[in-house]
Amino acid sequence: MKQHNRPGFFRVYFAIATCALLLSPAHADSNLDDKTLTFQNGLDNYSGAMEIGIDQGNPGVLGNKANNLWIERHESKGEQLKTKQALVRFDNIFGSGASQIPLGAKISKATLRLNVGSKKDAITYHRIFLSRMLVPWGKDAAWKYKAWGDDGIQYDGREAVAAPDALFVPNLNNTAYEIDVTESLRAWAGGQPNNGWVLYSTRTHHVPAAFITSRVDRRELRPLLRVTYDANPSNIAPEATNLSSTHANATTATLSLRVTDSNKDALSVAFYGRKQAAAADDFQIILLPDTQYYTNERLGGKSEMFDAQTEWIARNARARNIAGVLHLGDITDHGDIHEDQWKLARRALYKLEDSKLSGLPEGVPYCLAVGNHDQRYPGPDGKINKDGPAKLFNKYFGVNHFKGKSYYGGNYGDNNNNHYTLFESGGTKIVVLSLEFGRLRKDSGILKWAGEVLAKHADRHAIVITHATLFPGIPGEFQEDGEAVYAALKSHKNLMLIVGGHTTGEGHRTDTCNGSVTHSIVQDFQFDENGGAGFLGVLTFSPRTNEIRVATYSPYTGKSRTDPAAQYTLAYDFGTKIEPFKKLATVKAESGAGAKYNWKGRAANSVYEWYAEISDARKTTRTELQSFIHASVK
Repeated sequence: MKQHNRPGFFRVYFAIATCALLLSPAHADSNLDDKTLTFQNGLDNYSGAMEIGIDQGNPGVLGNKANNLWIERHESKGEQLKTKQALVRFDNIFGSGASQIPLGAKISKATLRLNVGSKKDAITYHRIFLSRMLVPWGKDAAWKYKAWGDDGIQYDGREAVAAPDALFVPNLNNTAYEIDVTESLRAWAGGQPNNGWVLYSTRTHHVPAAFITSRVDRRELRPLLRVTYDANPSNIAPEATNLSSTHANATTATLSLRVTDSNKDALSVAFYGRKQAAAADDFQIILLPDTQYYTNERLGGKSEMFDAQTEWIARNARARNIAGVLHLGDITDHGDIHEDQWKLARRALYKLEDSKLSGLPEGVPYCLAVGNHDQRYPGPDGKINKDGPAKLFNKYFGVNHFKGKSYYGGNYGDNNNNHYTLFESGGTKIVVLSLEFGRLRKDSGILKWAGEVLAKHADRHAIVITHATLFPGIPGEFQEDGEAVYAALKSHKNLMLIVGGHTTGEGHRTDTCNGSVTHSIVQDFQFDENGGAGFLGVLTFSPRTNEIRVATYSPYTGKSRTDPAAQYTLAYDFGTKIEPFKKLATVKAESGAGAKYNWKGRAANSVYEWYAEISDARKTTRTELQSFIHASVK
């Protein structure tokens, strides 16, 4: 677990100055029937935005005059001691006016923009959640307010919705954060009352965060809501069915589909295609972030959650093509103090080695990082000491345990605290280095050894796991160990990923130096509900598309998270040459009729992929991607 220190921004800006930071472009919708409205106080005569802060420390004080609203939470023994929440609402956005969203409108996208200014204490690495308010409130709202029982706002399904609609991590000063609030706007457009949002933290000892309100003079810094909706709902988008790819002859494939349009409009069908890149199959690597509250069964965590994770991995190893598992450190909560926690860890992790569960001869290969809690050890005075040798880690997961396994590469020094593992899937080879928490600046030999391993395995894509890699946020700032890893190993062109846990939340960053791209990822759920509730990371490596897709799932609850912090895609060049899609042809079609295109010049025994866009000149529908093998025809 990370203590909540403020960031060292010199380190962030130095990294950005020496290595370019890559950000993803925004997506734009092209339907001409879509209309986008923007609401911000002072823009186009709009004045309906209102923000209020409520403070447990000043329960009767109205919080509607500040230029910055703060969010904070401190708790001791289950009792809230010092909490600040923020309320945001945009009034008069629904109606029949030219600058209003019609009730019942189909919302395709909505974003709330909040600005974090230059105040040095306005940022945090902890997540800020947004939940729709279920009770109305006015300018006289305070912590003591009748609508919420004079005790602040509870996100309990009565005062505010229990499951948050959105979240973000305001980790950078002078930054505008675009928060996806589509779910909220759809609820309000569907008839639920627009009472705005409460912004809050669920973390104990949440470092305060602040955003700029509508009371500042500079309009561009004020909260802004942007909503895109279908302004012509009577025009229903065309549909496509019966997509097929058939052989016309030895070199020609016929692409066909059936189009329908409820408005009976004339339609155009544009076919796009390309030869599929030749590459290895997709494979997955699973991330197990801090499991300390499963092995210690604390804060609602249970050892069964850890068991559920590893059993799900083993049982799905073949179907999902899981090449390996990476534990990101803090396997236990008390290291060498409580051996019973290691026995629970052994019970869970040894499931990965069970060939009967996985159907694999050696089970599922795995690699473990040593976290700061794994280093804890008892002092002579009975107190808990830090920075210990991780003896119990080496008892259950040491060199002797792994040295007979074909995927084990070797270790540094006289224990297994720093070691490497070799994963492979099809033609894609991976080397994973596990580097111990807090040792990298104390023992320069570790990173020297790590560099030698990467050089020895230069033909493999390299992943480094070290417990404290990034602070949460997008882009995340390096923690000390992550920064040391990147500084020492960035010259190795095969350095693909640096991954860690340690600080609850999620984040990622992308750095490039001398043409080599390295992604860094943090995932940690230990202070979320029920000690993490069994959530793990699923990395899908796709050499065919030159992508790494990140997802989050809990085998214990069967639930996935799809917010942008938990599900995203990283571009990575696996060396696959991918042709761009080319427009093959545009044909006219009537509703209810078929449309087809004869794609000539196809090579035998090659894989091709295509899609179509069907347009009525106002709305365009894109089909799912189709693929086929143009086999030899005798």
